Amino acid sequence: MKALVKTAAGSGNLEVLDLPEPMPQADQLKIEVKAGAICGTDLHIHDDEYPHCPPVVLGHEMAGVVVEVGSAVTRFRVGDRVSSETFRSTCGHCRFCQTGLIGLCVDRHSMGVHVDGAFARYVCQREQSLHKLPDNIDFEAGSLSAPTAVAVRAVFERAGISPGDVVLVSGPGPVGLLVLQAARSIGATVALAGAAGDEHRLALGKALGADILLHAANDDFAALLDLTAGLGADVAIECGGSAASLQQCIAHARKGAQLVLVGLFGREVALNLDAAIIKELTILPSFTYRHRTWERTMKLLGQGKIKTAPLISGRFPLNEWEQAFAAVRSRRGHKYLLTPLD
Repeated sequence: MKALVKTAAGSGNLEVLDLPEPMPQADQLKIEVKAGAICGTDLHIHDDEYPHCPPVVLGHEMAGVVVEVGSAVTRFRVGDRVSSETFRSTCGHCRFCQTGLIGLCVDRHSMGVHVDGAFARYVCQREQSLHKLPDNIDFEAGSLSAPTAVAVRAVFERAGISPGDVVLVSGPGPVGLLVLQAARSIGATVALAGAAGDEHRLALGKALGADILLHAANDDFAALLDLTAGLGADVAIECGGSAASLQQCIAHARKGAQLVLVGLFGREVALNLDAAIIKELTILPSFTYRHRTWERTMKLLGQGKIKTAPLISGRFPLNEWEQAFAAVRSRRGHKYLLTPLD
C-alpha cells in the first residue's frame, strides 16, 4: 500500500512509500481509510518541531470502514464506519489512566507520531480507541472527529460554561470554529476574535453561529464590552496559539473569569501576567481528551449541534501531500484532507 512516511529526523524527509498492509493484533481492527485530515501537528513533524519516532506513517485524524477484526474484539464488526482517537496504546495502570486521563499516560503511544498512522490505505487501531460514526456523518466530516473532541473537552470538561455566559473565542482556525459551536450548543453567547487575514474564517464563524465578530487587528472589542456592560467575557478560550491572542484574552476577560488555553504556541512566549493575577483569572490548559469526551462528541455530531463539513476546504490525493501541506500553511482555507491511493 502507499503511505506518507516521515523517513528520518530533520526538516522534511517525507516520502510516499510502498509498505506492506498492516495486520491487526488480537485487540485491534484493520481499517480502510476513507479520509484523513491534515493537522498542524503533521506540519510540525514535517518541520521537526514536534517529538516523533521515524520512520513512521503520519496522520492521526481519520475516518474509515472496518475490514478485519482481531480475535479479542467484541464491539465492532466488518463494515462498521468508524473514527479514531489518537492513542494506539496507553499503559492502563498509571495514575492518569486510572482516572480516565489517558492522554496524559506516562507511556502513551499515538498514531501518526510514535506508531504508524492514517495517511495510508489501511491502518490498525485498538478497539478501545475507536468510535462508530453516526449514520448521518459521512467519512469526510467524520475525519474531523479528533479536533472536535479537543474542542468538546475544552468547552464541556475544562471550562465551566453556563447558558447565557458570554464566551470569547480567540483564533478562528478549525479548532476555534469547533469551540465556537460547542459553546453555542450550551447556550452561550459567543464573540469570535480574529487577526488580520482571518476575514474568511470570521465569515464562516458567523455562519456557524458566532454572535459577535471582533477584529483584533483594529483592537475592536467595543461590541464585547457593550454586551457585558464593560466587564468582559465570562470565559475566554485561546485557540490561536499566539502571544497577541493570549494577551487579548487576558485583557478582555472579566475579573474572576476562566481562561482556557487550547492553542499550542510552538515556542516560548514573553507575557506580562500581572493582569491575569490582578483579575484572579482561573487558567485552565486543555490539550487531550477522555474516552467519554468522544462519546459526547459523537452525540453532538449526530445531533448536528457541531458541524464539521463546512470546515473542509479541499482534498488531495496522498501523492499531492506537498500541495496539501502548502494549502494548510497558506491559511486560505480551514481543513484539508488527504485521500488514500490504490
